[in-house]
Amino acid sequence: MANHLLITGPSRGGKSEWAEQRIREMAGAAAITYLATGPTLPDDAAWQQRLSRHRQRRPEHWRLKEASSISAVSQLFQQGSDCQEDFVLLDSLGGLVASALELEEECWLELQAAFLMALEKRSTPVVLVAEEVGWGVVPTTAIGGRFRDRNGSLTRQCEQLCSESWLVAAGRALPLHQLAQRLNPAP
Repeated sequence: MANHLLITGPSRGGKSEWAEQRIREMAGAAAITYLATGPTLPDDAAWQQRLSRHRQRRPEHWRLKEASSISAVSQLFQQGSDCQEDFVLLDSLGGLVASALELEEECWLELQAAFLMALEKRSTPVVLVAEEVGWGVVPTTAIGGRFRDRNGSLTRQCEQLCSESWLVAAGRALPLHQLAQRLNPAP
């Protein structure tokens, strides 16, 4: 199993910047593929500004792949894909969860299991960025609750496959893998 990293925290806390720094340090001269999981939203000016900030920080030699579904990412992690040997920065798990909110729970669980299996079998490291969404207001809608629950569950399961876990908040990164004890998985 590769030495995957999980980087989690609140919005605007610095997760993506820390992920970019860590993958540069890990990869050295090796190829890096950036998997962007969010939507393009061409009519949303605020979203376009956010995407622009991400693009400006990324080195031009990094390969960018739009990966807007969990099944697409699973396929990219498989043997024979064109980024199989690359170090991968996946930003973010929340984009994968959001893309599948309309799916029934059974279908979601199957896709999640395939993603986790593909991640576990990967021989080259992946840096996973994940949003912590359960720290704030309880969602008042069913879809909001579904996102919160699926995102939290996927993040926790990904963490079990990672050699390092980082909490990034207020521009500071804390090494959870050194400071915290892992809970036993829930039955």
